Amino acid sequence: MGAYTECMALPEVSPSRHGLPASIQSVRRILKPVGCGLPATTLRDPAVAACVCARGLTVTVCGERELMLAQTTGVRPRQVVLRCGRDPAMIRRAVALGVARFVVSADRHVDLLAAGPPPDKHVFLDELSPVDVGSRRVEVVGMHCDIGTSPAPGQWGAAVERLLGRLASMRGRGPLLGRISLSGGSSETWLGGHTPQLRRMAAEVEDALDDGCARWRLPRPAMVLTPSTG
Repeated sequence: MGAYTECMALPEVSPSRHGLPASIQSVRRILKPVGCGLPATTLRDPAVAACVCARGLTVTVCGERELMLAQTTGVRPRQVVLRCGRDPAMIRRAVALGVARFVVSADRHVDLLAAGPPPDKHVFLDELSPVDVGSRRVEVVGMHCDIGTSPAPGQWGAAVERLLGRLASMRGRGPLLGRISLSGGSSETWLGGHTPQLRRMAAEVEDALDDGCARWRLPRPAMVLTPSTG
């Protein structure tokens, strides 16, 4: 399949069919700045796909079909984050299409990315990953954590605390990583406009960032929040 299609190829749909804009606004009133995203599976809804494309939201891709779905609905490569899995061909295909953000959980993922074309690849290390990137030709930019499919608000804050601790422990072993990516819960929370629940989540993350950055004397990292299920 060829290059990504442009957003203008999408049919016009009314954003009132879902509550995603209100959800994003409710989170960003508390967390400034914060990136927001959705799993690629949600792009099957044309209204959601149009909103994601127009707003440049992050799209999490976990497989070949999801990558094709992102491509055919007009999502640009720079919006995509690939969760690297067992299929090496999948990683190579994503690189060839221009995807530049990856979550890695094994050394083989880093080897595949380092062996690809020269353009930068921005890598998030999975929290449970034993990966040691060393001098391989990839740019590690941050840490990623999966919180679960039904997390309580406090679990989001606890995850931030853990990852900040990891970032602090890595100080002195290279450039300080400046991004944290968290995924958890259902996309229905975002698409349904459940803003009270999202505000509680955002408040927990905000408090954990304030406390953790002060404790470990870290600059505030950039945050990306996405649901883990479609």
